[in-house]
Amino acid sequence: MMNITKENTVAEIVSKKLGSDHVFSKYKIDFCCGGGVTLENACKEIGIEFNVLKQEIEALNSKISGEHDLNDLDISSLIDQISEEYHNYIEENLPQIMPIAAKVAQVHGGHAKEVVEINTLLQAVEVVLVEMLKNTETTLFPTIESVLELNNKFDEISIAQIGGIRKAINKTEIAQQLVSDTFKEISNLSTHYAVPADGCNSFRFLYEKLHELDHQLQKYVHFNKHVFFPKVLKLIA
Repeated sequence: MMNITKENTVAEIVSKKLGSDHVFSKYKIDFCCGGGVTLENACKEIGIEFNVLKQEIEALNSKISGEHDLNDLDISSLIDQISEEYHNYIEENLPQIMPIAAKVAQVHGGHAKEVVEINTLLQAVEVVLVEMLKNTETTLFPTIESVLELNNKFDEISIAQIGGIRKAINKTEIAQQLVSDTFKEISNLSTHYAVPADGCNSFRFLYEKLHELDHQLQKYVHFNKHVFFPKVLKLIA
């Protein structure tokens, strides 16, 4: 069982403590692209005592049965988890969100200018997400699987395979940074997804789904950056 210390990075805790992502989201601590910061520095930045954060993480983690260390999974299992937990979620929920965002922008944009900006940002980020998933499913995963079929015989891994994996990872990292930056802007525009007092059901549904999507995307980026990509790059190093 992992003991949480001030020297641990946010990314390390998310990888080893189930439920910690929800605590970090509560305090608006970036655990995907900004996951390399230590807990000590993260606490200082938001003005919270380390022990308070630690206790919340441990309390939530204790409610979840069993310790789950993502780093213990092999690459094939990680690929399955990415497809089933993240890609399926994005593919199912993004088409639900887009028309609602357009509707809310059209109906409420006159007095709530932020929803017009949010809709514009969503239209742009949808293109990035669709292309990112396509790159991962049609290029990165098949190339990785072709290397795994070699039974880890390094001398059989071709330069083309290594180059293909590195290129696909680089493209995904660029896309992930763009997605993360876009959702930070959406979060700020929506005052962290706070529904206005006079917000209709569509308004409420949109902000709830955006909040949920934002959280899932942060988990997805963390998973890739701190668990999946390092393990894949180690395979071809």
